Amino acid sequence: MFCLLFFFFNSLVSYAQDEIRLIVRGDDLGMTQGSIAAFHKAFNQGVLTCASIQVIAPWFEAAAELSKKNPNWCVGVHLSIIGEWRGYRWRPVLPWDKVSSIVDKEGFLYRYPEELFSKKPDIKEIEAEFRAQMKLAVKKGLNVQYLDSHYLGFNSYPDLKNVFIKLAAEFDLPISGMMGEKRMRGVYKVDEYKKTEVAIKQLKSLKPGLWLWVTHLGIDSPEQNALIDTRPDYVFPSGRVGKHRVAELKAITSKEVKSIISKNGIKLINYHDLWKNSKEP
Repeated sequence: MFCLLFFFFNSLVSYAQDEIRLIVRGDDLGMTQGSIAAFHKAFNQGVLTCASIQVIAPWFEAAAELSKKNPNWCVGVHLSIIGEWRGYRWRPVLPWDKVSSIVDKEGFLYRYPEELFSKKPDIKEIEAEFRAQMKLAVKKGLNVQYLDSHYLGFNSYPDLKNVFIKLAAEFDLPISGMMGEKRMRGVYKVDEYKKTEVAIKQLKSLKPGLWLWVTHLGIDSPEQNALIDTRPDYVFPSGRVGKHRVAELKAITSKEVKSIISKNGIKLINYHDLWKNSKEP
């Protein structure tokens, strides 16, 4: 059944052969207070079309409230069982003893995929935690439009892809990354001073089809600038996580990026519209 569903998700979308369609997804809404301010600006002044909210994050409640006040926003659940920040640890939604294979002895989520997978987590506990995150988002009144994954590839652990497909079918939602999108490289690891320039080059190079640009947004604040990844050399050698997220926000709100999107006839879309159109006869 899962294989058939996977094929279904990947074959749903059809579009004009000469049309460039672009989903601009922002990850980690609710991760910090600064993320909330950044997403608000990105939706209102930039080209952001989708926001992936982290239910396990400390600012989830505020992010949920803001999302409900903006029902036109396309919000998805950023299913998360990794908490990668130094001195800023996260716990699962479920009680620790119910998902003991995905947390350390103190009940914190592991800091990167290899650390988690080395413990051979129970796939049933991963599924249970992901389902709990989905249910909490719905309980808080969010109009969830899609789901995706934080820091985990769909094929990074046995049967993990099937968990995503099962939950998508259960909640009748699309999975970001499994809707036939081609992945725009993005500017996550690009030098903070070159992100806008590189984003423009990438947008200019897009060919007709459905594309996904994943962004990570923040504002310039002490909170954001205090973020240090557990493995800074793996992600940002400079450790300047906050500055990089500010630069991504500047890129997607820049006049230059908006101009190229308009000039090149790139159609901005979101998962709500994509899913709705896929179901029309």
